[in-house]
Amino acid sequence: MAKPIIVTMNNKESIFQIKKIERKKLYGYKKRLAIDENNEECNRASLTEDGKILITSGMTSQGWFIDGGKQIESNEIGAIDEFENALNLIPSTLGIKQVLEGPTNQKELLDLSVTTVYSIFPDEISKDLESSLDKGEIWKCNFNFRADYRMETCFILKNDSGYFAIVGIPNHVILLSPNALPPENEESDEDDELDFEMF
Repeated sequence: MAKPIIVTMNNKESIFQIKKIERKKLYGYKKRLAIDENNEECNRASLTEDGKILITSGMTSQGWFIDGGKQIESNEIGAIDEFENALNLIPSTLGIKQVLEGPTNQKELLDLSVTTVYSIFPDEISKDLESSLDKGEIWKCNFNFRADYRMETCFILKNDSGYFAIVGIPNHVILLSPNALPPENEESDEDDELDFEMF
């Protein structure tokens, strides 16, 4: 079981257990199965190019290699920014107190590129936060399910179905205003106009 989300508002702590909401849990799903003549499910497999080895599920995995063919373990791989500076691994925020910011503007939530939605269940909730969420206000905090190189943002809200945490990356889109047309020159010289009878 994952550690809880722990948040503070006005120095008062609230603790929520989390449960990921998945589309297939909400709407169900279909799966096409291949069966043999005995109605037994078939397992997918493939042959190597020389036809000598049968490869079944779980026999292959992604590997990382450097020049010379040396394999690198996943825990040795890091991340760099656009200037090729090494990025520090950001730890998980689960089980660690996060300070709530807000109430936030609803537009902030609408501008979020959502990665995950959780149904959250309060083990303990402060009266201030409960009252605010009951009024439809939205609060946010930092969120990382597991250690990663990118911090996400979690929006906490409540509706008639319960409490929810909507997690994602804020979009910072700068929209350009449309180019204004130049003002019409009322004193334009008529000689500049095209005479289509010339063509």
